[in-house]
Amino acid sequence: MMAGWRGGVGILLLCLVCYANSFEGSFHYDDFHSLVENPGVRSLRNIPGFFADPGFFSGDEGKRMYRPLLLMTYAFNYAIGGYGVWGYHLFNLGLHFLCSLLTWRLGRRLIGEKEGVLAGLVFAVHPLAAEPVNYISSRSESLAAVFFLGTFLLHLKGEQRKEFRSLGVLVYGLGLLVKSVVITAPALLWLHDRWISGKRMGWKLYACYGAVGAGYLLLIRQNGFLTRSLDQPVRGFGAQLWTQAKAPVYYFKLLFFPHGLNVEHQFFESLGSGEGAVLGGIGLICSLVVVAWMGKGNRLLGFCLVWGGVVLLPSTLMPLNMLVNERRVYLAVAGFAWAVGFLSRHVPRRMAYAVLPFFGLLTFERNAVWRDELALWGDAVEKAPAMYRAQVNSGKALQLAGREERAALAYRRAIELEPNNGDAYNNMATILHERAIGQEKGKSRQQLLGEAIDWYRMALERNPGYEKIYQNLGDAYTQRGDLEGAIGVYEAALEKAPSSGALWSNYGQTLLLVRRGEEAEKALLQAIELMGERPEPFNNLGNLYSGRKDFSRAVEMYRAALAREPERAGDILVNLGGTYREMGDSAAAREALNKALALEPGLAEAHYQLGRVAGEVGEVEDAGDHFRRALDLDSRHNRARAVWGELLKGGGKWQEGAALFEAALALDSTYSRAWYGLGECLESLGDSEGAMRAYRQFLKNWPEKDRRYRQVVERMSRMEEK
Repeated sequence: MMAGWRGGVGILLLCLVCYANSFEGSFHYDDFHSLVENPGVRSLRNIPGFFADPGFFSGDEGKRMYRPLLLMTYAFNYAIGGYGVWGYHLFNLGLHFLCSLLTWRLGRRLIGEKEGVLAGLVFAVHPLAAEPVNYISSRSESLAAVFFLGTFLLHLKGEQRKEFRSLGVLVYGLGLLVKSVVITAPALLWLHDRWISGKRMGWKLYACYGAVGAGYLLLIRQNGFLTRSLDQPVRGFGAQLWTQAKAPVYYFKLLFFPHGLNVEHQFFESLGSGEGAVLGGIGLICSLVVVAWMGKGNRLLGFCLVWGGVVLLPSTLMPLNMLVNERRVYLAVAGFAWAVGFLSRHVPRRMAYAVLPFFGLLTFERNAVWRDELALWGDAVEKAPAMYRAQVNSGKALQLAGREERAALAYRRAIELEPNNGDAYNNMATILHERAIGQEKGKSRQQLLGEAIDWYRMALERNPGYEKIYQNLGDAYTQRGDLEGAIGVYEAALEKAPSSGALWSNYGQTLLLVRRGEEAEKALLQAIELMGERPEPFNNLGNLYSGRKDFSRAVEMYRAALAREPERAGDILVNLGGTYREMGDSAAAREALNKALALEPGLAEAHYQLGRVAGEVGEVEDAGDHFRRALDLDSRHNRARAVWGELLKGGGKWQEGAALFEAALALDSTYSRAWYGLGECLESLGDSEGAMRAYRQFLKNWPEKDRRYRQVVERMSRMEEK
């Protein structure tokens, strides 16, 4: 039907048509921790670190993995288009196109020219490829497949030209830096040489592959990735084998009839061989082995069957969180495509090609489900209502969409399914926590925070090693005003995870709030040592030095933080601008604060600081505009009310100043600064009785008997004498 370059053009056109509706799909699931919330991929300067530290893989320190070449592609994507999702999808589709081309080129050598073209087209349109194209994090599968298939093609070319053999070994090594599934490639090379071509390459070539594979295993053992994976299995080895014995039947069904695809298939763990599905799976495996080995005239077909089994071997032996998923079968689709091409010899050509529109339509329809988290996990729950992860992630999607009641229902269903899993409890807590943050200070806010803390505690009981729960619990205590409680949480967490830079950073920040400066400094320096690529500890240390009036060191820390996250640094620039203001450098302060607003126009704190700068240089009207803008953005910004009120009071506008202080006190009746300002305004307006009431409230809420406290006492004495 098509030969030479026309085969490649046909594959390209089919890829573009089938995935034309995929480019606007959102980020999903693991994309958030590995990409969106991972500052490591936001700078090309971090590329050397990708090859040394598995911690660069994720913004969550508990999800360390060694995939440096994958991270490089994320970093290049980000450098070109930031978090514009279109570019990530285009890259993923490009990888799928390359894999389809390689499937075609390999098919030409294995099964013939026309059959190879059909195989490439089948790979291009097969619906099981929809997940690696639409789901950014599944790029690991398609990128690894490029190197895997490339290694195989170079090995076959090496039968004629020896230089391709060395290049194949190099490509194999690069593939291992994407994903460990590539380690199985030499087994298929050996099997092909022994079983299909009959041209054995010699032990030296296989030894080179073995040496590269062994070197990779030593590397991931040395950097802790392998040790961590083996030390923390999600299920026992026996349960893993019995469970995965069922998988071939399931995957075969998806390959031949890819209907009912799902990001989370309803597939359960098996604990023994007595289940019918396990016995059926074992029977299928044995049958395939017999067919592959005994079918002397159809060894190519047998090789296609064995191909799928070998590429799935790592996920069969290594216990993973997800029992089955579609992206694992991506490489196996190549074997399926070659089998279809091989079998097409025995049917009319048009009948063989009839599978393409069927698969293509299913792929096009499947892309639509990946448009956003709500659609994806809503589809998952509809098809797999008994799966815990589907319920939890559906709840997260609903929560992010502001549909909290439905999110809570999803979390409760998840708890019913797995009452001993802490994730759903943690997520229930975050609903209450977020509600509390949106409340004004008062009894209802404290009650919501208390309920959130109870849920966080239940989550910790079930998952005591989950660092994120400690972070959330510590923040809840801080929001509640129980800073010692927050410190206790962080100290308990650090006993379990002493190498967590994020915990040290939050611990140091909280110590700073209770004025334990030396301890805070030590904690933040420890955080920098553990996560020196992140901006947070530098920013917190800058706050510490700024509080000490050590402004030069504060500026140094803020600039170090900015260097690590220049594009998402609004809060850091606000802190830098505030420090310049305290140094008396209004020009530098304004420059930093205006940069912050250019990055994040909704920063109320930036307008507040600009208002203070304007007020301090006598630009009262400009100051008022900025304070008003700060309050428009954050109606609870009481410091803006207080400073604006003080500015008006200083200009003799006592009535306007008193109104601002009263508005601040309506939000927080314990705000001593506002009571003091209100007292001065009322005293100036001649309302001695009102001023006395305000001063009494100030004395009640002011924490220290310092100079200001004594001034108010003296002022009240004079007023009483009059």
